[in-house]
Amino acid sequence: MFYFKHYEQALLQLPFKETYEKEELMTTDFLFVKDDKLEIYWAPFEFINRNAKVIILGITPGWTQMQLAYRYVRKNIETEDRQQMLCNAKKQASFGGRGIRKNLIEMLDGIELNKHLNIGSCAELYEDKNYLLHSSSTLRYPVFIQKKNYTGTNPSMLKHPLLIRMIDEILVPELNVVKDAIIIPAGKSVSEVLRCLTSEGRIHHQKILFDFPHPSGANGHRKKQFEEKKECFKEMLRI
Repeated sequence: MFYFKHYEQALLQLPFKETYEKEELMTTDFLFVKDDKLEIYWAPFEFINRNAKVIILGITPGWTQMQLAYRYVRKNIETEDRQQMLCNAKKQASFGGRGIRKNLIEMLDGIELNKHLNIGSCAELYEDKNYLLHSSSTLRYPVFIQKKNYTGTNPSMLKHPLLIRMIDEILVPELNVVKDAIIIPAGKSVSEVLRCLTSEGRIHHQKILFDFPHPSGANGHRKKQFEEKKECFKEMLRI
């Protein structure tokens, strides 16, 4: 499901800026849905790379990723082809900011995904080899609790009605379009969702690297978790 046209006029009304404040984007103009606990805002993360060889699946875009995508789209909405613009916005924003992409690339190279894809480093997935990658989130649009990034728990993605609906109506169809790709779920809560969808027969991907640690620097157990599972991940990619 795609909603870009619903928000296009509001996008065009935004000022050109290098960075946006929350008060400029977290507005009723861009509100997707809300209830008494959650606010979910639309963001330009709708490009789907149907021919990707790997899907890197986060929890939900955070504020940093949201405003990076908005900044790119606002700058280029009147000059770039629509699909290419959305592709480039996602490339700019996915796992962007605060060293998180650097951590992710180190981990992906550490399990030799680069060798599996026949590239020098997984840094190339965010450069000229971006055609191999589909970046996405379990919850495609940014989710906030009291204006703070939702972290995948409290409430559980599998227990809250709005989040379940996003998984059912947006994530499942999206994953099934990119059906032959390896899925790398970033973090425990994403793995839990994928286990559920797999057990219910709603997705059928042959390789899912369950329990891949989230690359955020805030994940204090990331390095230990990664070392414990690294050889297992390597073996899965060799099969």
